[in-house]
Amino acid sequence: MALGKRVASNLPSLQGLRVLVVEDGWQVADALKLSLERRGMIVSGPASTAREAQCLATECCPSLAIVDVNLQGEMAYEFMDWLHDRGVKVVVISGYEDLPGSLEKFAGILHKPFTEMTLLATLQQAMQPKPKP
Repeated sequence: MALGKRVASNLPSLQGLRVLVVEDGWQVADALKLSLERRGMIVSGPASTAREAQCLATECCPSLAIVDVNLQGEMAYEFMDWLHDRGVKVVVISGYEDLPGSLEKFAGILHKPFTEMTLLATLQQAMQPKPKP
């Protein structure tokens, strides 16, 4: 038990983290928002289009965004690049098996369906400080 606590203390806290949720499926979006808020994160959204999400991101200045690749038939790559260029860590979610290699620059990729435990582990990994080269 002590080992588990020691490992957990080395992980970044997600409490108070500003997160933008961008997902067009209302059931997934609601589940994400509820799960994140239960863990003490400050959630903006969900937004269901890249345009709506960009407006929200400008207003709320998230540290991290969870973005579905396909938003109502529109691929969100340009929006994810826009977030990344502004220093927002992006966790990509997708139901697609094959995704472009260019997505590797983002903080994480989750394939649907995923569990809450996998989501939280991915967010903690995404918020780990990057080692300096």
